Amino acid sequence: MLFLFRSSLVILAFFLSMVSAYAATFDRSGFHITIEPIIGYEFTQVNTPTLHTRGMLIYGARFTAGHKMIAGEGEYTLGSTNETFPTQDQNVKTDKQNARLGLRSEQPLMLGADLIFRAGGQASKTKVGTTTISTATTLTSAPDWEIHPYAGTGLQVHLFHAFSLALEATYLFRSIKDWSQNDVQTTFSFKIHLPTK
Repeated sequence: MLFLFRSSLVILAFFLSMVSAYAATFDRSGFHITIEPIIGYEFTQVNTPTLHTRGMLIYGARFTAGHKMIAGEGEYTLGSTNETFPTQDQNVKTDKQNARLGLRSEQPLMLGADLIFRAGGQASKTKVGTTTISTATTLTSAPDWEIHPYAGTGLQVHLFHAFSLALEATYLFRSIKDWSQNDVQTTFSFKIHLPTK
């Protein structure tokens, strides 16, 4: 687990160093358009080959347009895991795409920080390849896109009037009856605010 945590920090640092130059906010009279890279973890309960919770590193981008009080947001993320289960003689590779469309609100919390609220709908597509290790045979399943509502909150901190860091947690409602089937996504994003005339 410690190795996974250290590896994710290295990946996070590398990702931010590569993409932070492209994150930007354009602001005109309070109306802003933002494009930002995001990276994080998604935790999902899966049944293959046994019931367990899977953590998946995700990365992607978010687009927002509107005012701080209320804005529209669109988001696209990708994630992939590769799990080996020797006792079941299986290797499971999962590739997942998430596309979100919803509303976002940033409420001033204190000087230099905002409380974030978000809600909307998420379309998800998951491709699972299950390989029997002893025979090297693979079965692949790729169901159609699934659509579910999401809601989340987070904290955004402004640094030196030019940068913002945001930590967010978002809950995806797959089932109201069985909450263990719902997904939780934690993300980190970094913005550069470009000056406007």
